[in-house]
Amino acid sequence: MLEQPTVKCPSCQSDIQAADESGLVNVLQAHLYDEHALEMPRERVRENVSAQLKEFDGYNARPISGA
Repeated sequence: MLEQPTVKCPSCQSDIQAADESGLVNVLQAHLYDEHALEMPRERVRENVSAQLKEFDGYNARPISGA
């Protein structure tokens, strides 16, 4: 059985888990609002989750200079 994907809250470094990337966005957005009184746009939360998942998987989305 696969483990649930996990990301860190950018404010408090708490682990956030959900069944999939969309769930992570929802849970992190709710956590930021409930625990830190932050209203971050959904697109920005999605970008944060996506970047953390790519970094965890060892994938670097930024192009390599000179390539």
